[in-house]
Amino acid sequence: MLDFQPIKPENNELFWTYYEQFKNQNAENSFANLCCYSFLYQGEYCVIDDNLLTRIHFDYGKQLCYYMPLGNRDFKEVTQMIIDDSIAKKYQLNFIIETPEIIENIFPQQFDIISNRNMFDYLYLREDLQFLKGKKYQPKRNHINQFVNQYAYTFKEIHKEDREQCMQMLSVWREQEMNISPEYKRDYDDEKNVIEYFFKYFNELRMYGGAIMLDDKMIAFSLGSPINADTFDTNIEKADRNYMGAYAIINKEMAAHMPENFKYINREEDKGIMGLRQAKLSYKPLKLIEKYVATYKNNTL
Repeated sequence: MLDFQPIKPENNELFWTYYEQFKNQNAENSFANLCCYSFLYQGEYCVIDDNLLTRIHFDYGKQLCYYMPLGNRDFKEVTQMIIDDSIAKKYQLNFIIETPEIIENIFPQQFDIISNRNMFDYLYLREDLQFLKGKKYQPKRNHINQFVNQYAYTFKEIHKEDREQCMQMLSVWREQEMNISPEYKRDYDDEKNVIEYFFKYFNELRMYGGAIMLDDKMIAFSLGSPINADTFDTNIEKADRNYMGAYAIINKEMAAHMPENFKYINREEDKGIMGLRQAKLSYKPLKLIEKYVATYKNNTL
């Protein structure tokens, strides 16, 4: 049987030996996300024959979801080992994949595969978000110009020591959002836990953050982490709604200031929230990283 262990921040060097070699751009199984959401999904990993396997629990010990293995061993062999392990341990097996053919061509008729549009990641060219060139970005440039003309702001790089100020700004954001969409309170609470986790393990997770400041007042902040050597994941982005254009300016300034090795920015999924979907589409993504859930038909539950 396969021996899986909990994913912890101290595993970062092990994970990066694979993440730097195999160019995954999916935010679902970025190292920071696998760690910070363990309180919900109990992320686990296993190394077998120099292949890194990662998984989360949809229902602990009963229904598990695997991400694509990273390594050079034949995918069919590794997947068959996962299938055999799921049968032996009597849990339902799922994979998150980016194209149905990955599974269908190797294991025909053995998986039910369903597309989940709400999980699709939005991938952008970093230079597009930084410079906003061309007619397609004219509305964005107008929005930013209005902000720049109204406010004398500065961009501040965030470090672990800035936790308290970010949490104060988050409290402002939460109060505003609760007045608009109180039905998402549980999501707001989960996100607060995630942000606390990011600051606790800021260095181990290779976090990078920035904030928009008006004198000493923080009105927006963003936190992100690398998915691989050239793809940055925007994990968190918050802004005070009282300042029109604050979201646009933190987005642009983060793209301008993040480390130079990042060519792509993944701004994660929209969770089916139509306003969020419209906002992400308005920045003209390079592509959507599709997500499919492939469920093994031999349901042992």
